[in-house]
Amino acid sequence: MDFQISSEEQDIQRRARAFARSAVAPYAGRWEQQEHFPAETLQAYAREGLVGLTVSKACGGPGATTVAYALSIMELAQACSATAVTVAVSSMVAEVLSRFATPEQQARYLLPILSGGFVAGSFALSEPGAGSDAASLRTQMQIDGECGIINGEKTWISSGTHAGVFVVWVRDNGEGSRGISTVLVQPDDVGFSIGRKEDKMGLRASSTVSLHFGDCSIPVEARRLSEKGGGFRIAMTALDGGRIGVSSQAWGIAKGAMEDLREGLRQQGRSLLGEERAQIAQMESELLAARALILRAAWLKDQRKPFSAQAAMAKAFATESANRICQQAVTLLGEEGCTQLHSLERRLRDCKVTTIYEGTSEVQRIVIARSLMRA
Repeated sequence: MDFQISSEEQDIQRRARAFARSAVAPYAGRWEQQEHFPAETLQAYAREGLVGLTVSKACGGPGATTVAYALSIMELAQACSATAVTVAVSSMVAEVLSRFATPEQQARYLLPILSGGFVAGSFALSEPGAGSDAASLRTQMQIDGECGIINGEKTWISSGTHAGVFVVWVRDNGEGSRGISTVLVQPDDVGFSIGRKEDKMGLRASSTVSLHFGDCSIPVEARRLSEKGGGFRIAMTALDGGRIGVSSQAWGIAKGAMEDLREGLRQQGRSLLGEERAQIAQMESELLAARALILRAAWLKDQRKPFSAQAAMAKAFATESANRICQQAVTLLGEEGCTQLHSLERRLRDCKVTTIYEGTSEVQRIVIARSLMRA
C-alpha cells in the first residue's frame, strides 16, 4: 500500500497553504462577523490556478489529481471554511462543465471559473421539497420553439449572489429520475432572480440564497448540458466527487480546531488531566483516520475505479468526527472557547452543516449499505 503524496500534489498543497495563511487566515474572523463574501480573494485564488484543480489540461484546467484537490481544500478550510466551501462548489461546477459541456459552453462558462473571470459558479439542485431526494425535484422547463421556459424555485444555493453561471437541474421529461435535465442559467437571464439570503448559524462569509424562476427564458440548445432526461446521472456523478470536497473541508475545520486547542491550552499554561489527555488522543486518532478515508476515496477517483461508497464513508466519518472534535475542543478550552474572540467558536458553528449538505449522514449510510449489498 503506497501512501506517498507525489511531488506535484505536495506543491499544490504548499501553494494552497501559503495562500490560505497569508491572504485568508488573517481576515477570516472579520469576514465572518461582517458576513463579507471575499470576492476579490476568491478571484485571486483562481488566478493562482487553484480552482477547478481536477479539470484536464485539454479543457484549460491544471489537470491535477483529486488527491491534490482534497489536500488544497484541507489547507483552505483550516484558514476559513466559508472560503473553502465556495471554492469547493466552484470546483465541482468546473468539473461538471469539463465533463459534460460542449466546447462552446466550456469557453463561455468554464474558462472564466478557472481564471477568476467569474467570482464563483453555483450548483442549483436542492429545492424546498427536494433535498436528499433529488429525484423528486419539481422545477419545470417547457420548450417553446428554441427557448426553454423555466418555472420553480431552488434553495440553499451557495454563492448565488456572485455566481457567473448556475448549473440548474430541471424537470422536462416526465416523472422520476429519468425526467430530469441539466441546463445553464446566467444571472442576467430574463425571468431569473435571486431570492432570500439565508441567515446561517455558520459559514457566514459564504453566500447562501434561494433562486426564483418565473418564466425564465433560455436558448435551450445552447444551454443544455445533458441529453433530455440525462440530468440525474450528472447530479449523482457530481455529488460523489463533491463529497470528497466536503470531507476535506470538515477535516480542515477539525485540524484547525486542534491547533486552536493546543495554542489555547499553551496560553492558559495549565496541565491536562489524564482523562483530558485521553480525549485529545482520541481526537487526533479520528483526525488521522478521517484523512486516510478521504485520500483513499480521492485516489480511487483518480484511478477511475468505483469510489461512490468510499466517498460516502469518508463524508460520514470525516464530518461527524469533525463535529465531535470541535465540540470537545471547546469543552477542553473552557469559557474562552465559547467567545467570538477565539476562532474555535467559529469552527464549531461552521462544522455542523458539513453533516447535512452534499447528502446527510443518513444518506451516506444508505449509499454505503447499497454498495455492500451489491458486492
